[in-house]
Amino acid sequence: MQTHVFRRVLRAAILPAALVAWLAGCSSASDPYAKLKDTPLVSGHLHTVTLVTDDTKLVEQVQKDGYRLLPFPPNYPEADKVQGVLWDVPESVAKNAAVFAAPVDGPNLRVLVEPLPAAAPAADDAVTRAFFRNVIGTDVPQWPAKVVRAANVRAQVWTYRVANILDARRKLRENALAVMTEPVGITTPYLGDQKSMSLRAPDGSVVELVEIATQ
Repeated sequence: MQTHVFRRVLRAAILPAALVAWLAGCSSASDPYAKLKDTPLVSGHLHTVTLVTDDTKLVEQVQKDGYRLLPFPPNYPEADKVQGVLWDVPESVAKNAAVFAAPVDGPNLRVLVEPLPAAAPAADDAVTRAFFRNVIGTDVPQWPAKVVRAANVRAQVWTYRVANILDARRKLRENALAVMTEPVGITTPYLGDQKSMSLRAPDGSVVELVEIATQ
């Protein structure tokens, strides 16, 4: 099945670096997420954690840690392009993503390999908590179980399942919250038919919201 645009053409509206820095340095007193009404805006369930590294050794290490590589056929080329935009990585990096099933009850793991860009400014903890609680409807996501932290390994994307992507987009728009991409429909071997969009967390990581056709 070919990749199809859902509702409108996928649009990358990456937050300017200055705005990301402002959000990161924002104090809890001026926390834009603490002032939201009728929260949480989205009821998300963490489905997949995407780590990015500049070393392929992480792929071997996570398997030693108990993660099981999920073998999938090649992705559709257009889906690779769309996911690159959703995750804020080059298409070639998205194409070579490795996906693993968690060894315990928890989110799956995706590993991307690319030269690491400069790290985002440190985020205010209170702002980050308010973002995840009031926007996504969860606590701040935790580092993947059993995966050892390293200086060259970062959390790139937190993928949350939502019931209705258009309803999520409507609530974000009503609260004047910027997004990176508009909702888009694609088909992937990993999730099948899906509708996804992404936004930027205060710490610079990407939050992907995904509505999956099959349960």
